[in-house]
Amino acid sequence: MEFTSGQIFLFVLRGLLTAALPFAAYFYLKKRHGGRSVPVFVGVITVMLILIPRALVRSIFVQGAETLTGKWLTVWLIGSVFEEGGRYIAMKHAIPAYDTRADALCYGIGHGSTEVIMSAKAQFVLLADALGQRGTQEHLTALAGQGMLTAAEILLGNAVNLIFHMMMSVLIARAVHYEGCKKLLPIAILIHLVTDFTIFCFGTAADVMLTAALCMFVYLHGKQHPDGLI
Repeated sequence: MEFTSGQIFLFVLRGLLTAALPFAAYFYLKKRHGGRSVPVFVGVITVMLILIPRALVRSIFVQGAETLTGKWLTVWLIGSVFEEGGRYIAMKHAIPAYDTRADALCYGIGHGSTEVIMSAKAQFVLLADALGQRGTQEHLTALAGQGMLTAAEILLGNAVNLIFHMMMSVLIARAVHYEGCKKLLPIAILIHLVTDFTIFCFGTAADVMLTAALCMFVYLHGKQHPDGLI
């Protein structure tokens, strides 16, 4: 199956734009709000450190799930506990002095960028499939049917994912630095679990609405702590 130059360009463009999202977010925070690089790197490293233990725990508990729904819920719950627990430990013990809102947002960029970059990589894999005519005829036909709407959905989904991790990092930072806010850790785990479930079942549109609600929750919670830095 032949792909037009326009289709090939769109694959390249959506890969490049997706990869650029975390860098653009960081440089904006750095220029406008004094964002710092250390929380970004700690966010990336923390995600890498939890990969193996998270996978091991999943392999143990998923086997005990009797239904497909139970398996997915187990995967999401374990992922939520490791990601939010790792976020909490990193902020409390690795970067306790990085306690501003910009620092929390930068941590979220580092955390979320791992998923965004993997998505960008996937776009270039699909580009290679199109150029090399790799895969089944059904796969190539599906690629040929992807256009501007698919590119827009991919970019929007990754932007929303990055915002989600930035907002979750603000919540966890408040759990670390605010008195009486430790309950935000289990709340964050529950939010993460519900978000994974919602994206799986309802896709990008529901993800956008949930993330918008999360942004509002973070904003309203912050209004209760006007003297806090985060």
